[in-house]
Amino acid sequence: MGETSGTLKVRGAMNRPNVLVVEDDGPIADAVVYALKKDGMDAEPAPTLAHARARLAARDLVVLDLGLPDGSGFSLLGELRLRTDAPRVIVLTSRDEDIDCVAALEAGADDFVTKPFSPRALVARARAVLRRAAPREASASSFRGAPDGGAATTSSGLVVDGERRRVTYAGREAPLTKLEFDLLATLAEAPGRVRTRAQLVARVWGDAYALTERTVDSHVKGLRRKLEEAGAPPTVIETVRGVGFRLVEGA
Repeated sequence: MGETSGTLKVRGAMNRPNVLVVEDDGPIADAVVYALKKDGMDAEPAPTLAHARARLAARDLVVLDLGLPDGSGFSLLGELRLRTDAPRVIVLTSRDEDIDCVAALEAGADDFVTKPFSPRALVARARAVLRRAAPREASASSFRGAPDGGAATTSSGLVVDGERRRVTYAGREAPLTKLEFDLLATLAEAPGRVRTRAQLVARVWGDAYALTERTVDSHVKGLRRKLEEAGAPPTVIETVRGVGFRLVEGA
């Protein structure tokens, strides 16, 4: 019998995604946990950072509020970035400023949801985030000129190493998040070729994911900033108005 659309290959028992909901607002946490369980996931709440840290083992996904009674969710994001087995993270925020959303993505979040939100919509995003693992690994090793996950070098001196998931410019490393690396990897497959936002979503997030243009642009903005900090010119990733982005050789 074929695999149903609700089955995900994750760490949880019987392929049930294991989710931790870090939220101090009881009604919101209960609603999210209920929606996740109704959709076939295992989920439990954690009202504080201390509770979250004690319950992180073997999680596939963390739904994380940024404003918690014992500290900022950003501190937990920073800790997760250091783990090789880190779960995916969806950030919950009541702040709708670009700077907050970009900061969460740069800190390692896979996605963000702004309050107020529909639990059903959050579940859809959770399932999409969990689907990203396999496509992400596949895209990382498929650069043009980088067989078997090797290093692709553009004429501008940018090196994208798929095997080590490491990016350098003129020998200086750019510390990218998982999503930023995969965006750059996709653009590096064909320098000079324009990738539409829809193509980037399909390759990096998965074509079943409903993503806004703003989220794609926020990730690209963070990627550009880190490449510039490593010494790359600001024109290395060009925005093609109304279409998408391309990696510029010799920029």
